[in-house]
Amino acid sequence: MNKNKINVLAAIMVTIIILTVGVVRFTQIKSNYQANKLILESCVDNGGTAVVGQKHFWSLTSAACEEN
Repeated sequence: MNKNKINVLAAIMVTIIILTVGVVRFTQIKSNYQANKLILESCVDNGGTAVVGQKHFWSLTSAACEEN
């Protein structure tokens, strides 16, 4: 194989990896959002205070309920 074909193959592999990581992260965010939504809605319905937090820059948000 010549150098040009190797570079193209490497670029294709990197693109596939980036797309895969993006899709996995998107599905994590979507499921986390749905879970947090249920927690927060039930908290507000029961008269609590909904608290949303994030531990790290890249981490998903977490939902909690503080009783009044």
